Amino acid sequence: MNSTISHKIQKSLWACAGAFFWLLCPVVCPFAQCSEEEALKARIEKLEKIILDYKRVMEAHEEELSAMKEQLKRQDSEVEQKIEAAVKKPEHEEYLREIMQSIRLTEAQEGPREESLRTLYDDGFYLKGADDQLRIGGWLQADSRWYLDSGHPESSTFLMRRARLDVRGILENDWGYRLYGTFIGERNGILQEGWLEYRKYPEMRIRAGQVLEPFSLEAVYSARWTDFMERAMVVNALSPQEDIGLMAFGKVYRNQLEWAAGFFNGQGRNDEAVVDDKDFTARIVYAPFYHSSSLPSLKDLYVGGSFSTGNNERDLSGIEFTTQAFTPFFDFQPGVDQDDRLTRWGLELEYLSGPFNLKTEYLSGHFETVKNTEYSTEFDVHGYYLNLGYVLTGEDSPRDLPIKPKAVFDPSQGGWGAWQVVGRYQIFRVSDELLRLGLATGTDKAQSITVGLNWFPNRHIRFQFNLDHAWFRDEITVKGVPLDSETTFTTRLLYDF
Repeated sequence: MNSTISHKIQKSLWACAGAFFWLLCPVVCPFAQCSEEEALKARIEKLEKIILDYKRVMEAHEEELSAMKEQLKRQDSEVEQKIEAAVKKPEHEEYLREIMQSIRLTEAQEGPREESLRTLYDDGFYLKGADDQLRIGGWLQADSRWYLDSGHPESSTFLMRRARLDVRGILENDWGYRLYGTFIGERNGILQEGWLEYRKYPEMRIRAGQVLEPFSLEAVYSARWTDFMERAMVVNALSPQEDIGLMAFGKVYRNQLEWAAGFFNGQGRNDEAVVDDKDFTARIVYAPFYHSSSLPSLKDLYVGGSFSTGNNERDLSGIEFTTQAFTPFFDFQPGVDQDDRLTRWGLELEYLSGPFNLKTEYLSGHFETVKNTEYSTEFDVHGYYLNLGYVLTGEDSPRDLPIKPKAVFDPSQGGWGAWQVVGRYQIFRVSDELLRLGLATGTDKAQSITVGLNWFPNRHIRFQFNLDHAWFRDEITVKGVPLDSETTFTTRLLYDF
């Protein structure tokens, strides 16, 4: 179209040039028959007329060209609007959301073929390249704690329970890493976990650095998604949590068997070893009906056990065993330490069936040579818990993951999120030898019943409400006030990004 207009303009210019030549020719020709002035005047008049005619032609061409440009602009705008409208169709938006949700740092990554860096946000901020991935995420828990007993020595309060920043990723496809820190002023610095992992083979992955020891069902699950606001008393008392060392773990028999084992300093988070011996910790979990076609209802039945042992030196003074509201019911006296072997073991069972879940665990620990300057003895800790949960809105109960609501909270669309009710009974016991020798104060037995309600407006946010009643075999003293029981109401809001 543009070439046609250009051709017309060229023809017009050539015609104008020919007319100039024809009109001026008699001026320069010596053989002209008419007088020079009259001929020149006549030809100038004709030339003016021709110039005006071609000026009108050029103006017409310019108008036609402008109209064609406007038409092309309108066509481009209509195409853009059609594309935008197509992308914004509900079915296309849902498809794009599914694509975004499917992108994760999973255990078995498909070989990426991206030629350039891509930036995504879903369950964290991602940078994805051809061989590398980086995810930046985090979470926060803000609580309130209300003591319902009249005369309780502790004050009801609002508090920040946890605040974490999580950076993890993959290097050259086969290497994983994590830097996981806390903003809450806890003992031994702000680093929770920091490790490098070789992950090429899912049957055996190797992780070195500061890692979460593989001990106890409830301890290895993230504090973001535990059924209750606080883990069971015996789990808090015996689980080693993070430590510095070397660990191997994996899944075998088509993911039917999970295993983990490692060697650690035995001093906890961010502390160097004080003896040459290292603690050994291991955990194994088996799903006997994971691939069974005859018993599909038992597919998510998991049984397992944990074991840990090490010959170490520990300062026990100031360590407390506490209730769910962090009221100490057993605490070691100043000057008490352990200089010998600590052995811990446990059995666990977890069962999931649609909206229903059951978790139960028994843990036991044996401390050798607990002493001060006057006495030396052995010491035993053991206990168990039983958790039950049911999702009222019908969603499936997941393992160590948030419940994903069928309808996110949006009253205008009739969505109210996911709602779950939970209940727990637990019992905690210690041998009374330390109490009799004056190496500790408190009681040798505590029990509690907890009921709770969990609300997930969406899979990134959770509100928790727990009512807990604890009671003790012997009366304890807290800040000079005697207590034989305690009732507390606690709430939590969590967001995870």
